[in-house]
Amino acid sequence: MIALEDKNNLGSLYFQIYSQLKDDIQSGKLKAGTKLLSKRKMAERLSVSVNTVETAYSQLVSEGFIEAEAKRGYFVCKIDRLNIDNKPKIENEPDNEYNKGNNIIVDFATDGVDGDNFPYNTWRKLMKNCFNEYNPDILKSAPPEGDYKLRKAVAGHIYASRGVNCSVNQVIIGAGVDNLLNIISGIIGIKSKIAMENPVYYEAYSLFKSLGHEIISIPVDDKGMRTDMLPEEDSIIVYVTPSHQFPLGITMPAGRRVKLMNWAYETENRYVIEDDYDSEFRYNSKLIPSVQSIDRKGRVIYLGTLSKTIAPSVRISYMVLPNELLKRYNEKYRKFSSAVSVLEQNMVTEFITEGYYERHLNRMRKLYGEKRTVLLAELKKFGSAVKLNGENAGHHMAVKLTNGTSEADMVRLAENVGVKVYPLSKYFVDKVPDKYKSTVLIGYATLSVDKIKTGAELLRGVWTDNI
Repeated sequence: MIALEDKNNLGSLYFQIYSQLKDDIQSGKLKAGTKLLSKRKMAERLSVSVNTVETAYSQLVSEGFIEAEAKRGYFVCKIDRLNIDNKPKIENEPDNEYNKGNNIIVDFATDGVDGDNFPYNTWRKLMKNCFNEYNPDILKSAPPEGDYKLRKAVAGHIYASRGVNCSVNQVIIGAGVDNLLNIISGIIGIKSKIAMENPVYYEAYSLFKSLGHEIISIPVDDKGMRTDMLPEEDSIIVYVTPSHQFPLGITMPAGRRVKLMNWAYETENRYVIEDDYDSEFRYNSKLIPSVQSIDRKGRVIYLGTLSKTIAPSVRISYMVLPNELLKRYNEKYRKFSSAVSVLEQNMVTEFITEGYYERHLNRMRKLYGEKRTVLLAELKKFGSAVKLNGENAGHHMAVKLTNGTSEADMVRLAENVGVKVYPLSKYFVDKVPDKYKSTVLIGYATLSVDKIKTGAELLRGVWTDNI
């Protein structure tokens, strides 16, 4: 027997009929083959309109609970019962580090950007301009390599700022660096071994490993990756962050870069993936040209992203493929569409070509430079208790305590006073060298000057007193 509630709410009546009949069928109260009342008789019994009953019956038919037979009526279909005793209980998920009240006052995060200085007005204007109902192309998918205008804009920008030599056809747009690394893996094949820095950009390391590549860890010294320790075999792909090694912030000098390229030229199947991480932000010198700019034999795959310069939510990255690998890309990926929406690609194109991007970069370099200066001044107050690495570029620096405090205690003591810092050890594949023990990463991009001062003062109180 169907019982209806709130008959004044016409929108819910059909759903009540539908739900109660569905429950009766699933529970077995209405057996397979049972004939339901006609729409008119059901409407009379429930004092509702025939249209209401018709809507409920139509939904049950579409889901396969009942079927309509011409000139006979509606009959219950045979439905097997689910072998469960009770409905699953929905339990509250336990708080994790992102949603619990963990009393963190200052988070020296190494990722993220300054949200207060994001160009909201410009972005809103570009969204309005690009979302044009008279342009049907915004409703279509982009080609796999990305929109031509965006690739042209990117090619012009990386040539001017990083010295990257490429044609528009060599530029591939992706939804984040991880998306592009997946594509690279598909091009080079999982049998190719990947040589990576140690310490390593862990996200790339994890991705390559999960895809089945054998990883070869190469130590890093004060000039970056130890090229003299690269293997002398074929089919090796080197993943390197030469402009600002993550996480140590080391810049690979020209001599080491030449050695890297000479190693790549020794056989036909060696390539270098140059992840130009944080290359846009240098404070004591001008931007350093990319490794790709000295490549004369097409062995460098150049990677860049807009996530660090605009915002992490702007999931647009790009790579430049050597012509030989571009052929493989076209053979394998031409049948797919781009993972980035046309609208977002159009907005970023306008952001670059209209000069907004360059002005934004200049403003952010100045802003991050000021924050860096404040943090360095605060860390100087620690005296000889700290040593720094990677402070001349990027958004973070490595801070080592010289008073014997372990890395774990540095993190714990910081959290005790509401400050979050990040252990360096997680980026080492194996044992942490003595040189980098008692070291954490401290970022400053997301913080205000006042927060930086507060955080540094709190750290000084617990770190320098813990001798």
